[in-house]
Amino acid sequence: MKLYVVRHGQTIFNTLNKVQGWADTPLTEKGENDGKLAGERLKNVKFDAAFSSDTSRAMHTAEYILAENNYQTPSLEIAPEWREYFFGSFEGGSNDVMWGAVAKAFGVAEETPDAIAAEIQDMTAIMDKIHAVDPQHIGEDATRFWQRIDGALKKLTASQKPDDHILLVTHGQLIGNLAQHYGHLLGAARPKNGAVAVFNLDDNGLQVEHFNDTETYFH
Repeated sequence: MKLYVVRHGQTIFNTLNKVQGWADTPLTEKGENDGKLAGERLKNVKFDAAFSSDTSRAMHTAEYILAENNYQTPSLEIAPEWREYFFGSFEGGSNDVMWGAVAKAFGVAEETPDAIAAEIQDMTAIMDKIHAVDPQHIGEDATRFWQRIDGALKKLTASQKPDDHILLVTHGQLIGNLAQHYGHLLGAARPKNGAVAVFNLDDNGLQVEHFNDTETYFH
């Protein structure tokens, strides 16, 4: 099964540098265009099924992608299990505050998610640290997140055929986690808005074919 996994287009919170996991804000004009450009690069892929998380930013990006497709497209299915990681009480606040707290807890000098990921190289530890430094401890810890994604992948393999081509529109940290944890792509940074990742999913697990791709026209 080939998964074409796209990060949603730019949102208002993205432009304001605010934490956005389960929180949701509309696509910007650029975000709408991110979806259209991704759709242009995926227009020659015949999708057997299409899924998005249940956030408006993912659903609308998926609609823009499907609108560009040259084939008769499947109906978009909304899949809450593909929602972004839940950042707890940091949701809607400054990214700098959250990642600063995480960096301090790890003893990492540069207070950015990519710098933390590059130095720690363990998303399980990073998600558990976000949960630990969350003042209210209401976010997801790594165990709950991996259980959710394990279930999401099992649901896909149970419901789709092995040779299906699947569109999945979801979120930045989640896509990076897929590539690192399941695809063993070390140092996989958070993909850009509208970027495409291509994963092969079979009985041997998940393999990374493309990641954070904003250039390729797929067939």
